[in-house]
Amino acid sequence: MTPRSPAPLAVALGLLAGSCSTPAPSTAPRLQERLEASSLARGEAMGAVVDQTSIPGVVVGTITRDGAEEFLSHGVHGIGDPTPMSPDSIFEIQSMTKAITATAALQLVEQGRIGLDDPLEEIMPELRQIQILEEDGTRRPPARPLTLRDLLRHTSGFAYFFTSPTILAEIRLNPITGMPLPDKLEEGEYDWGFGVQPRRIFDAGEAWVYGRGVGVAARVVERLSGEDLDTYFKGHILGPLGLDSTGYNLTEPLMDGRVTLHTRIPGTGVLVPMPDVRPVPMERFYGGGSLLSTPRDYARFLRCLLNGGELDGVRILGEEMVSLMMTDQLPDGVRVTLPPDPEQQQERERTSLEEYDDGYSLSWAIEVGGEDGARPEGVGYWSGLFNTYYTIDPERGIAVFSFSQLLPFDDPEAYEVYRSYEDMVYGAILGIGGGSAD
Repeated sequence: MTPRSPAPLAVALGLLAGSCSTPAPSTAPRLQERLEASSLARGEAMGAVVDQTSIPGVVVGTITRDGAEEFLSHGVHGIGDPTPMSPDSIFEIQSMTKAITATAALQLVEQGRIGLDDPLEEIMPELRQIQILEEDGTRRPPARPLTLRDLLRHTSGFAYFFTSPTILAEIRLNPITGMPLPDKLEEGEYDWGFGVQPRRIFDAGEAWVYGRGVGVAARVVERLSGEDLDTYFKGHILGPLGLDSTGYNLTEPLMDGRVTLHTRIPGTGVLVPMPDVRPVPMERFYGGGSLLSTPRDYARFLRCLLNGGELDGVRILGEEMVSLMMTDQLPDGVRVTLPPDPEQQQERERTSLEEYDDGYSLSWAIEVGGEDGARPEGVGYWSGLFNTYYTIDPERGIAVFSFSQLLPFDDPEAYEVYRSYEDMVYGAILGIGGGSAD
């Protein structure tokens, strides 16, 4: 890959005194000292990493439980858009929406409005219309009730077309874009508002598959709260936390700071801007994706969770519910399985789509069975379709994130930027490798 011309690297390290009620661990000062001491070297190293890619712009960073921040912004918003990348640039975060939807659902559990293991058909009878899709294309009734726990941890049987050959064989694809065409609804069939109706490929609790379960959970949130998801998020999560640059529909001044979405031309890998197909305004809201946000806003959301659900005197979730978000919730014998894309696997040492043995909480995957790179066991991680990534580490009280805007997902360059930065951060705070501050 031909390196692009170096762009200015903006490095900012802010140490802010947190006012959260949950005390920082005794190791926090040492962690902050290590991060601060290694910040300049890490910024320079990341500049070299990004300069070896073809990505127009990236924001990577960290935030700690008590408010120490680092944002490294490199490059510009896009090809043809010279706006400098910044922590306040607007990104489509796609599946990073899922953690916010899970927070909303767990708020209702905490309020006693629903139990994690209650049969959902009593709340949403429309679920009875969805039968199990077999490999031969036939359908059968589910053998057991569906629960909110199954929806959030991806053991519901709901899959995406790209995670299930059985679903892919049944739907229609746009021959130009390769994306699914909307289903034609039968008379009396409930419209879930996803374009493609949700499909289940196994009974609840039998296996793990990434799919539309969290989107279905969002409809449960809407049914119980009496509010659409956009209104609920603003009133119960985004507004209270001051995440004013996050939402499905943002103001025009904020949208002026939106990063351009790019895609790679098949065969050449050259990045080109993509046309904007996002509905404006968005009127139905998908809990599994579609939120717009900034690195600064999403870092603040992660910091709140690192503090047990409270930040700056505002509590959005209790510590018991947050603990469920932080720990493996999969049944015995069930593990995360993300089969790799053969087209993305050439000459790669690591990939987001090659996880076969990790756990899953109610919001993100959990590193189990040994360390992955410098990432320790027990750490949470997830991502968004357009190559946004995050790591959340409750034991050490730190979150790591990387934001870019391009397709396809698990782009080798974008993923390696994220993991290289993550390695540098853990190298600094754990005193290993070249990232040590000692």
